[in-house]
Amino acid sequence: MRFEATVDECIVTEGEIPKDLAGGFYRVGPAWKRPTKQGTTAGLTSDGMVQGLVFDNGRVDYKNRWVRTPKYLLEEQHDRSMFEWLDCNFGDWRDTGFGEVVRDDANRGVSQTTAGTNVFPFAGQMIATHEQGGPPIALDPITLETKGIVPWSTKLSEGMIPPAAYGDNAFAAHPKWDHATGDLFGWTWSDQQPYLTMHVVNKNGSVRSREIWDAPFATVAHDAWLTQDWLVMAFQGFVPDRDRYQKQNLSVWGWKPENPIHLALIPRDAPDTPVRWIKTDLEPQYIMHTMSANVVGNKLLLDGPIFNRPPFPFEQDMEEGEDVALYFNIARSSLGRWIVDLDTGHVKAEQLSDRPSELPKVDERFYGQGYTWGYQVGGIVKRGGMKMNSLVVTNMETLSDQEYQIRQDEPAAVMEATFAPRSPDSPEGDGYIIVPISWWADKRGEYQIFDTDDITKGPIAKIELPFMMGWTPHGHWMDFR
Repeated sequence: MRFEATVDECIVTEGEIPKDLAGGFYRVGPAWKRPTKQGTTAGLTSDGMVQGLVFDNGRVDYKNRWVRTPKYLLEEQHDRSMFEWLDCNFGDWRDTGFGEVVRDDANRGVSQTTAGTNVFPFAGQMIATHEQGGPPIALDPITLETKGIVPWSTKLSEGMIPPAAYGDNAFAAHPKWDHATGDLFGWTWSDQQPYLTMHVVNKNGSVRSREIWDAPFATVAHDAWLTQDWLVMAFQGFVPDRDRYQKQNLSVWGWKPENPIHLALIPRDAPDTPVRWIKTDLEPQYIMHTMSANVVGNKLLLDGPIFNRPPFPFEQDMEEGEDVALYFNIARSSLGRWIVDLDTGHVKAEQLSDRPSELPKVDERFYGQGYTWGYQVGGIVKRGGMKMNSLVVTNMETLSDQEYQIRQDEPAAVMEATFAPRSPDSPEGDGYIIVPISWWADKRGEYQIFDTDDITKGPIAKIELPFMMGWTPHGHWMDFR
């Protein structure tokens, strides 16, 4: 999707937009403006593009804009690519764009961030992040105008990529927040010690940080669980290592199933309290995206889709030069739970559903407070992976499901949904679910809105866009009420 668009008063092809919806659904993903200097454009080297769908009194407007990162502005000034990625010279599945860039006089001192992994609300703005290689970028929620690097970036820590300038630090792909206090819980991770640093950002811009020096090994710390007491991080066998592309001619990512899964229970509001480490004897498995967590008695319940392995190709999967398998085709996940006995430290895994699923979401007003309702993109088994085609709502107490199949055999992408509350003070899970769909064959985009009372009745409204939407991994709702 290499263009910016504005669609005012979007066409509603079916149903009506609920008049009580007032806010925006924002998503971000890679949409390259220019190829890299070496001519290839891996997903994470592509410039971040934010898509915003804004609701007000039954009207809905759409915009998409590139995030004007320092990289984007430099390349716009020179009208050409200015960056070459060190891990993008393979010409096959090993090109990720997650490593360092070649520094020269033309790009020295300019952050390499593309801000294309996630976008979330914080302190009245939308914040776009890349997870590695650069700081969070603030956006205006109405115009999508780039406001610039957040002022608190100087108080963060560097991740795996060395900073190019003062404040060129990293931040989490999936931060959590406390709805009552406005505190934002994030982190950075690295292939060098300390492997993890926790950051708590107050809405006034102050940052409290904690370096975790006793982690067992480096891990791709993509997501975490927030409870009333802890930020819970899983150290899993999906590992980053710059030596892999610098010295071994491999992708920056590796899969080491022999690494035991460790859980770090990091006290969220007591920085001087030690981290509790729990070494599990779980079979090799992988949780990439967390749903949420509950504490029931002496049990900590950590929920999320569990993969049999990370859904990315590794050197053990294919030979050099082979085409990469699509993301959902190389591995599959289904909703599961890690149950932690807080007295003994024993951990067991339970599969909660046979249905393939990923991209879990919750009512984010209740982050860190326990939860009942979980939302997922569901699918069916497809060879060694899965085909995503439906919306699933699960009561995590009773494990009863509602499912609505959005597509049959049509070429389409059912992307990550979001929950929007019916009112600011409505009970948990009472509201609407908004699902973005890109209908490739018809070259059109669509948002479908479901009422959480019963999604099996189908969407209560369909919003059509006159072009195919670009793929976006993640996004969130911002309430204006």
